[in-house]
Amino acid sequence: MWTKNFKIFANHLLRNKLYTFITIFGFAVSLSVIILLSFYIKNELTVNSSQKNRASIYGLASEEESAFAPPVGEWLQSKFPEIESFTRTYNTGGIIANKKDIKLKFNYLLADSTFFNIFTFHLISGNKDNALKTSHSIVLTRALARKLFGNEPPLGKRVMIDTQVPCTVTGIVDDISKTSGFKKVDAIINFRCLKDIWESKTILSSYDNCSFGLYFLAKPKTNLPAIAPKVLKLFKKDFWLYQNGRTKEVKFIPLTEIHFSKIGFEAFRQNSKTLIFVLFAIVIIILFLAIINYINLTIAQAGLRVKEIAVKKLLGSSKPKLIVQQVGETVVVCMMAFFLAVFLSFLLQPAFNALFVTRLNLSGELNATVVVIALSAIVLIGLISGIIPAFIVTKLNAIEVIKGAFRRKNKRIYSSILISFQYVVVIALLISTAFIARQTRFMQNFDPGFNTKNILWMNNNIEPGQENGLRNQLLAIPGVKRVSFVAGSPIDGGNNNSFTYKNKPVSFQTFVVDSSFFPMMQMKTTPTGVAYSKKGVWLNRAAIRELGLDSLPKSFLYYKNKLPVLGVVNDFNYRSLREKPGPIVIRQIDTSSYPWSILVQVQGTNLVSTVDRIRKTYSHFTGGLPFDYGFFDQTIKKWYEGEKRTSSIVGYFALLAIVISIMGIYAMSIFYSQQKTKEIGIRKVNGATVSEIVSMLNKDFVKWVVVAFVIACPIAYYAMHRWLQNFAYKTSLSWCIFVLAGMTVLLIALLTVSWQTFRAARKNPVEALRYE
Repeated sequence: MWTKNFKIFANHLLRNKLYTFITIFGFAVSLSVIILLSFYIKNELTVNSSQKNRASIYGLASEEESAFAPPVGEWLQSKFPEIESFTRTYNTGGIIANKKDIKLKFNYLLADSTFFNIFTFHLISGNKDNALKTSHSIVLTRALARKLFGNEPPLGKRVMIDTQVPCTVTGIVDDISKTSGFKKVDAIINFRCLKDIWESKTILSSYDNCSFGLYFLAKPKTNLPAIAPKVLKLFKKDFWLYQNGRTKEVKFIPLTEIHFSKIGFEAFRQNSKTLIFVLFAIVIIILFLAIINYINLTIAQAGLRVKEIAVKKLLGSSKPKLIVQQVGETVVVCMMAFFLAVFLSFLLQPAFNALFVTRLNLSGELNATVVVIALSAIVLIGLISGIIPAFIVTKLNAIEVIKGAFRRKNKRIYSSILISFQYVVVIALLISTAFIARQTRFMQNFDPGFNTKNILWMNNNIEPGQENGLRNQLLAIPGVKRVSFVAGSPIDGGNNNSFTYKNKPVSFQTFVVDSSFFPMMQMKTTPTGVAYSKKGVWLNRAAIRELGLDSLPKSFLYYKNKLPVLGVVNDFNYRSLREKPGPIVIRQIDTSSYPWSILVQVQGTNLVSTVDRIRKTYSHFTGGLPFDYGFFDQTIKKWYEGEKRTSSIVGYFALLAIVISIMGIYAMSIFYSQQKTKEIGIRKVNGATVSEIVSMLNKDFVKWVVVAFVIACPIAYYAMHRWLQNFAYKTSLSWCIFVLAGMTVLLIALLTVSWQTFRAARKNPVEALRYE
């Protein structure tokens, strides 16, 4: 019996190829997106699950930051017995070279010798207890070791960091970001090596530089967060960062919360919990839309199978048996869609990884447990999707069906609600996509207050004292207009300095520049009339407001030094438009200042050739070190990659929702036309034209779009209003976008249904009235 029923069902699918394709392919596309999103969400929620000590690891943070001075960890360990051990961290980059003169750019993490005892990582070579034991120890990732040494054993080999600091390879670790929440790096170097890399004898003992992460391992059966008030009291007494109200809070953030913390932890990659909730909601919505579509498509096709159901009823099949048959067929369809969805998931995986900046590996995710859960979920989806159509189809009167009197007389309220829900989702997503894209363009095209055109930046890796030689050779290149050596530029934000001004804690960004900086940047400055001095500085208008100075101050007290103010600079954005510019002081460079960046202003039409000659000249001074450079305008655009990615994500889901809705609308147009067969025939007999009938049939679909538009607009407005609150500078919520989104969905709906309604309107009225 089951075999016969399955053959009948298979024949039905083969006879109605368009219905079969729309049903299975539509379901498969939705399920493939659900599969990818589900694994992504699962991975994000289980970050750091491989860390054995995760319940005992805490990151130290203030109310906004997680950066502290190097001696703080040892200081706290000596004061509080609850602390088992600690590690400091710092992410940075540089140049690594081996004896064969292979020079590579690489990113590395500075960490203490306790790092591998606190955090769990698999060392391919070396021992975790002594891998970072000496101050010049370095642990390479497998990939970097292969680039530097090929197939040679790397342990014990010597490498040079930034051409001047020798380190010994003491371990090889697998990709550090594969099974942890750490950012991707190519190597881990002992933290004490920092004093040689930075050429600073005091950096490890000084409390002045608060730029380093700090993580603690708590002793068993201790509550580290409970000592936060004691730590705060100690800091307020003896730590300058917490004195005079500069910083007011100390937190011990559990490792399990760091990934979604709003406080930045520089060693760890982080994500937004809000985004995860939004993606989870999208999974539910897509699944709901797919189920709605299947229900509507099945009901739309009911007219083709009601005679089969009616004959079975007359031959003695009970309603429960027919329902089980219908639901079983739905489960089979879901299974077919699922296996196609798995195939599509593997095809879409590279694009998904690029969009979400992740490294999802579906092959590695599959195991027996996942397969059982997935198949159980598909069976459940099949049961939910099939139960409603099964009840509707099986409750038809068998005699009326056999006589050819199939016509649904009840109102289509439930179908209207489901279709309207699809429209609401589509309109809201279209509005959101448009506003996110508009805000991204607004930020990318916003005038930051300085020149961004044709300015190249590159890291300064030349020897001290060679600045003038490099400057002169660069200026000799056709197409090079200006060269500036700086310690801090508008695209890196400069250095942060905090000090007390008239018993008030203030925080400044400091830029140290040469005489070419202002002509190159074209910043608007107002001279104060003060005579030139080598100690003279420039303040921005935010600094004037912060310090409560006159509009054109002659001097101000910087730490304990009274500095002449040469001019006032209009505020410029040195961060993304999420924040307004803060106070800035611009100082003049001298022999005691190390310029970490070189800025080159280029001109002319052959920029490629100019950049190539700049690279060759720079390489001559650095001994062939990799040429790390970029352009200001391109770098600023990267500030907004997150917003651009969000726009793409929402846009793709809007497109998917549109595709699903089109299939649902098409199904409803078929169903609607079937219900109006008699009415169409009567109207045609009485002289109605095709255009009049098409207009009549389309009227209900227009009504659903209007209802959905009224519901979707306030939802989208609220969501976008809340999202735009994250930006100090933002675009307006234009009503035109709301109208355009509504008109787009209306046009899509009309184009989808018009073909079916046109076919219905062109039918011979005699055929429509034959069975009446």
